[in-house]
Parts: sequence; structure tokens; C-alpha cells
Amino acid sequence: MKTTSTHLQLFVFLLFLGVVFGASADVIDPFTAPQGPFTVGPGEELPEQEAILATPSVLGGRRAVLPIVDEMAQAGSVATLEIAGGEFDCLVDFPSLGNPANLGGCGGAYGRGIGPVFDLTGSTRFEFDIRSVEGSMELAVLLFDANGELSMGLVDNVVPGQALIPFDEMMSLTSIEGVNLSLIEGIAFAFANQLGQEGSVVLTGISTDGAITGGPEIPIEDEIFAEDLPGTYYDPDRDGEGCQLTLERDQVTFVLTCYFYNQGKQFWLIGVGELANGQITFSEMIITSGAQYGNAFDPEDVVREKWGSAIMTWSDCNNAELELKPVVEGYEEVTLDFTRTLPAICGSGGVQGDSVDWMGAYFDPDRDGEGFHFGVEVNGVFVMTWYTYLDGYPVWMIGTGMRNDLRVVFENMVITSGADFGSQFDPADVIREQFGEIIVDFTDCNSFTATVNTQLPEFHNLVLDVTKIVPGSCPQ
Repeated sequence: MKTTSTHLQLFVFLLFLGVVFGASADVIDPFTAPQGPFTVGPGEELPEQEAILATPSVLGGRRAVLPIVDEMAQAGSVATLEIAGGEFDCLVDFPSLGNPANLGGCGGAYGRGIGPVFDLTGSTRFEFDIRSVEGSMELAVLLFDANGELSMGLVDNVVPGQALIPFDEMMSLTSIEGVNLSLIEGIAFAFANQLGQEGSVVLTGISTDGAITGGPEIPIEDEIFAEDLPGTYYDPDRDGEGCQLTLERDQVTFVLTCYFYNQGKQFWLIGVGELANGQITFSEMIITSGAQYGNAFDPEDVVREKWGSAIMTWSDCNNAELELKPVVEGYEEVTLDFTRTLPAICGSGGVQGDSVDWMGAYFDPDRDGEGFHFGVEVNGVFVMTWYTYLDGYPVWMIGTGMRNDLRVVFENMVITSGADFGSQFDPADVIREQFGEIIVDFTDCNSFTATVNTQLPEFHNLVLDVTKIVPGSCPQ
């Protein structure tokens, strides 16, 4: 028996998508829920929003699929997968034959997500109903259980009819014992070509020869996904302060801007970090001062100082502990229990649609030291914070709006004052004033013009042209 690199790629992708299931029956998937067609070339993969679909599957109503071509395959090599009309149809097409790097195929997977494990002890085998085969194709099936055990079954040469994979003939990939059939976490399968040849297969159903029943509830550790985390966070017991977190377009860099008080005056902190093991460490939170507002702003006046560090640790995508560790005198260490102002569905991929393209930190390169933090909540509401100065002190304004094509109007920007930091903070001390309106007109998702219309006499109207600090590609 053998395992191709294509199979391994398929399994790595399919096993950890977190698809949810949980009911009893013997038909795993009749392929009545259409998906695709999807075509990929060497090294390409489907994004999760395309690969995962709700289905009538008895393994919980989610199906993950993936066509794949080995990244070393010849240019022009493609794999196409389409599910429709009760068929799983996979085609592997290569411009030349016999190249051992021409490895391609299609796979599918079903996993428990956060649901109960499932029990296969009422069955003895998998049954794959295959309508047609062209070329030389092999089938691999992988079972994985709650103990971390993996077992694989292979059919080297697939032919039309019913391909049977008995459980007791599957080989263990992790131990002598193999998987515990009463504690199954998920099932993955893949069809792949052999020997660099083209091939196709049409599958009409997957089943077992007995019932699939629900197993025990075994908790699993929630995975923290970067795309789920951007948003506006605060401690409900400390309304009037908080932080805004954005994920930049490189999908790696997080920017954290926090808004606090010191002896009644506002100040803001900004830092960058990357997610690792459910935690982001912002090793340098910067505090600034010294500049003036609006037309009097001079970047040479900005004084930057390392205020300290921050660690943000998530229990899930809506709740995090924020540890603030200052090194500047006059501030105390504090830990805040943050929650997202607008909760998200964890594992859903965060903000959907093209609104995510507008998220990020923006500034005018000629006015370095002030800027805008532009976030998008899961309901499509835009949250914008403008951080600037007044008479040498840092100040910030915050507001919400909805995008209308390339314009967002933040009608009620608010500026605050009155409170103090850390253990001295009292939400009753926070004074809120209407600052005015800021109209944002986007040129594209990387730049916009901000028209500031204020109603406070210590400020004046202003027009600013800003650009995203970490730009990305924009929707057409």
C-alpha cells in the first residue's frame, strides 16, 4: 500500500476545517447538495468559504471538498471537482503524461466540529458507489478519533461498481491499536491519479453497511482563527475606554489601538503583533504627545515613547484578557476582561464580503504621528477612531457609520474626557461630547479623503488625504 503526497495534502486541509455534524444513518452523503465546479492548478487550494457547504449529510450538515494538484506538477495541470445531481465528479487533466510530479485528485471530509463524536461500531465497512472511472485512479479513506489516532484504507485501482473498505483492513498511521470506532472525530476521502496519468471518477454516494450513531460529548479545545478576531473590545464594567483591533491585509499583522485616560485627559496607545497559540503579544505599545491639531500639526513636534507592552489572550473569538504592563512612571499594571461590542460567530471567518478590504490603519505620510483606525464589525457597521492632538496632548474621537458605495458618513463622532487610568477608572467619570461629523470618501480600499466638520470651538474643520499603512488588493 502507498500514500501519495496528493493524499497527504488533501488530508491536511480536510481534517482541520472544523465542520460540524451529528445524526444517525448509514448514508453519509448522497451528493444532492451541489457544490462547484471548482478548478485548481498546481499548488492552488480553495478558500474555506468555497470548500465548506451545508448538506443533508448525516455527519452533521457540513461537507468540505477540495480539488488539488501537486505544487510540483507541470504548468497547465488542473483538477476539477463538481457535485450536482447526486454525483461527485472529479477530473484530473495534465498537458503531458507520465511525469511523476503530475499528482492530482479530489477529496471530501466530514468532521464533528464542536459536536459529539460518532460511533461506527454498528458498521463493518465503507461503501463507495462508483458510476464510472477513466484512467488509473486510487481511493484513500482516513478515519481519525478523539484520541488522536489515524487509520487509512486504500483501493489501489478503482473500477466502476462498489468499492469496499473494511474497517478491520485499514492500517493504523499512529499506533498498533488504530482508531477507536466508537470515538470517531471525522472521515476524509480522496481520489487521486496514479503514475502521472490523467483520470476521472464519478461517485454517486458514500455509506456504511450499518447505522452511524452518536457518541459521547468529548470537549475539544476551541481554535482561535485570526480572521475572527478584528473588532472593537471593551470591559462592560468599564464603559468609556477600550481597544480597537484590526488585521491588516497581509493577514498576519494585527494593529491594536487602545483608548484610555490619565487624570481626566485622553491618551491613546498603538502597537503591532502577530497571533500565536490564541495570544497576541504587543511588545511595544507606543504613546505620543507634543503636536497640535489640524492646520498647526507638524510631525516634527510628535514625541514618541514606549509606554509598555500588552498581551491579549482569547478564550474564544469574542472574549479576551488584556494585560497592560507599563514602563512609564505614573501608570499601574492592569488586566481587563474584554468582550467584543458586537459578538461574532466563532469559526465563521469573521467579517464577510468586500467590507473586510477597507479595514486597517490609515495615515497621511506628511502627517506621521496621527491617523485613523478603521474597523468593520460582523454586521457591516464601520467603526472609526481618529487619533490626533490638541495643545500637545493626544486626543481621540470615535464613531460608527455604514458604507454606501465608496462613502461612509460618521454623523456622530464622540470625544470624551474626565476619567482616570487603571484602578482609578470610574465609568461615571466619563464625559461624552459630540465632536461633529467626519465624511469618508474612498478612492479605493487603500486610500480615502476625510472631511472633518466639527462643532467644538477648540477644533476647526479639516480635509485629510490618507493611505493604508499596509495596503492590499482591492475588489474590482
